[in-house]
Amino acid sequence: MNIDQLFNQNPSQERRLILEAMAQSFSQENNLKVNFICTHNSRRSHFSEVLFRTAAHYYGLKNVQTFSGGTESTALFPEVAESFSRHGFKVLPIQAYNQQAYKIFIENLEKEDTTPVLFSKKYDNEYNAQENYHAVMVCDSANESCPVVHGSKQRHSLMFVDPKKSDGEPNQSYVYDKTLALIATELAFIARRVRELI
Repeated sequence: MNIDQLFNQNPSQERRLILEAMAQSFSQENNLKVNFICTHNSRRSHFSEVLFRTAAHYYGLKNVQTFSGGTESTALFPEVAESFSRHGFKVLPIQAYNQQAYKIFIENLEKEDTTPVLFSKKYDNEYNAQENYHAVMVCDSANESCPVVHGSKQRHSLMFVDPKKSDGEPNQSYVYDKTLALIATELAFIARRVRELI
């Protein structure tokens, strides 16, 4: 599935109320900063950071910054990068911040030298926005353990099922690709609606 297919799917009716509320909130910002937060900053939050940033570029939104973080830091799980590669993203592994990091982007939408480095960190790491950002909780445990996100101006809950359950199983790549596609569909819907609302 290429980027045009990923970003032009329709989310389920059950999720549209949540997505629409987030789009309404995001559309009020002149400089939108969004930090996607999960427990370990290894899978869903990284998918979300890259996909919302890419969707913003795809739909021509200006002044959008995306970040990700965890309530603790671990490492980006390699299958995340591999799933992006299977979907047409340029994936450049680099060593940065004392870990395996990446630059992941669509070549006709972003350039390598301006693409943020993707690495695992706590949500309040100095690399991330420190104030006036929207915190988006993408996993249950972070949502429960972090009821207050310091520095954020608004907190949203957008839960996704953890693809970790497939790690080491024959269907691992399939599950990660399905997770990427679902997150892409929902975050692209938000970006599309923001464009319509501003």
